[in-house]
Amino acid sequence: MQYDLETVGQALIAKLRGELDLHTSPQFKEQLAKIFTTHPQMKYLIMDVQHLQFIDSSGLGVILGRYRELEERGGRLFFVQANPHIKRVLQMSGFQKISEFAASTADVLKRVEGGHL
Repeated sequence: MQYDLETVGQALIAKLRGELDLHTSPQFKEQLAKIFTTHPQMKYLIMDVQHLQFIDSSGLGVILGRYRELEERGGRLFFVQANPHIKRVLQMSGFQKISEFAASTADVLKRVEGGHL
């Protein structure tokens, strides 16, 4: 899996490509943990999953762990540009109850920066 991480104000944007699975989850988890530790103001995680091809339970666990941290900070989790397969897996895993699905990162950033949550 490849990913790009970018901080914008109180938001972390994670663009994922490939597979988030047992083999790739530990490194991704470590990178997210570093950013959350060094940026205590981080309240929003925007996950661009347009090019994510596969996710398993270990990948879902990494995301759930960050969600719990966001919740403690009064923040939110967003998935943008979810392809039909990944969106179905996320919905079947219950993420539609604890996160939002959005059309674009720009839309989410506008809402976050404007306080329209």
